[in-house]
Amino acid sequence: MGRLIESANMERFFTIMQKPVHSEDELMTKLRDAIACVEDELNVGRVMLQLSVKQSKLRAQSENMSCTLYHRPGICGCKPVGFSFRTGEGDIINITFYPRGEVVWDDEEKRDIHVIAYQLFISFRLESVQDLLKTAIKTDLAVGIPNVSGYMDFVIRLFSNKRLEHYVGVYFNIHNFKYVNKILPYEHADEVMKIYANRLLQELERDEIVARLGGDNYVALIREENANRFFEIINDMETTYHYENEIRKFHFSATIGAAKLFDVKDAGDVMTRISIAYQVARQLEKNEPVFFSEDFYADIMRQKEIIARFQRSLEMQEFVIYYQPKVNAEDKSLCGAEALVRWNTQGRMLFPGEFIPILEKDGSICRLDFYVLERTCELLRECMATGLKMPRISINFSRKHIGNPDLAREIISIIDKHKVPHQFIEIELTESEDFKDYVVMAEMIRQLKEQGISTSIDDFGTGYSSLNMLKMTTIDLLKIDRSFIPREEDYPNKKKDCIMFENIANLAKSLGYKVVVEGVETQNQFDYLKAVGCDIVQGYFFDQPLSVDKFLKRVAIGTYQ
Repeated sequence: MGRLIESANMERFFTIMQKPVHSEDELMTKLRDAIACVEDELNVGRVMLQLSVKQSKLRAQSENMSCTLYHRPGICGCKPVGFSFRTGEGDIINITFYPRGEVVWDDEEKRDIHVIAYQLFISFRLESVQDLLKTAIKTDLAVGIPNVSGYMDFVIRLFSNKRLEHYVGVYFNIHNFKYVNKILPYEHADEVMKIYANRLLQELERDEIVARLGGDNYVALIREENANRFFEIINDMETTYHYENEIRKFHFSATIGAAKLFDVKDAGDVMTRISIAYQVARQLEKNEPVFFSEDFYADIMRQKEIIARFQRSLEMQEFVIYYQPKVNAEDKSLCGAEALVRWNTQGRMLFPGEFIPILEKDGSICRLDFYVLERTCELLRECMATGLKMPRISINFSRKHIGNPDLAREIISIIDKHKVPHQFIEIELTESEDFKDYVVMAEMIRQLKEQGISTSIDDFGTGYSSLNMLKMTTIDLLKIDRSFIPREEDYPNKKKDCIMFENIANLAKSLGYKVVVEGVETQNQFDYLKAVGCDIVQGYFFDQPLSVDKFLKRVAIGTYQ
């Protein structure tokens, strides 16, 4: 072992090397101070460090750097001693010591210098690992670009420097990447995503950023003058990938929400604005970017408030059931009713259009459907106990229930709990967008039918595959959407509309379904529908949705004049 290992100077060297640092400048100062402790005994004139960094997920490209760790004024010798160290990540750190003046180190001195060099390497590597960990925390390791943490760091820096107002924030979702996942194995689909992400990086200026939120969702901060060009790029991006001796081409577009960043009160406001703009863009299904506005913000906040209040309102039974009569077209007798829900909250009554679409997106609509079924069964049981002859009541069940394999069993369980005969309940289902759902729906309808519970298809004609719905299911009633009723006045396509409507009605009746039409508002409409063979009608021509008291009075009367 060398002469310096037991010396007081070496102890000072190790003491300094153990001190923590918090920046690159502090690290370099520590290394210089440590070397200074042993420079006289080793006759050190200069110490150089060279770093060769490999490309990795955390580094877009390989890097080489060199710096002077220590330099004492004067002439350095020409016989340096160098040591090479390799990190676990494959990076190489070379540390070279130059002697002072004409000094030539002997073997024992070289061993001491190796000890010093190794300690410098350990310290430098430790700090590099810490930096790497910090980078990892802020990087999406799958594609090698910043994640949301890295994005927000960038936002905070711009906000602190009062530069955000010169930027446009962007939130976008890649279209068509599900296709990539379907035709390529998982690891190859990841490679395509890397290619896509690196293409984005190539399009950025040095003071811009793009980051991955996860999946196929990305965010970016782009200088305002470059925003339109960036939108064009992400809306028309083509990448190629070699797989199984073929060149696969993929074309990607995007749903884009954007926000100008003037008057931003805090950095977090950036993510709020672009998230809201993206939500609106997704709802509107627009091909061009949708920019944030305060009106959008108010609407999203209203939606969030409705979702937040829903469960408590359900427990407090703030949802009130109204019943719209269904009328036999032949004799104008009351033959049924549809249960419709209103929300009596905070001193006002909300109509379905104000909350049903929101609960539909959120999935809370499923709990509301069961709530309406419960309240309706309670009403039927109470009325039957008094001897009032009740008609069949239909309950709407959202297509969101399709994923519930126990739906039929749960419906039957609620009806039986209230001891309501099954023929007094009808389940109205809405057309689905997915062919696979028809198989599930057909099985559910079969289970209900076996238990004597009628089913109907609501809003027929507005779905994506109406004829498939008729082919795959065995319903009892078909409810034709009001948009198919020909208007009363003469207009260019009236004859065509009449032909379509009458053929839909005839098709349903030929298949053995009763035909129900909603939205009947005038005598002429009623006369036309009756003439073409519609069985049941409902609408304001007879009654609007009625409160329980008014509905029961109508049930007692039984017919319309």
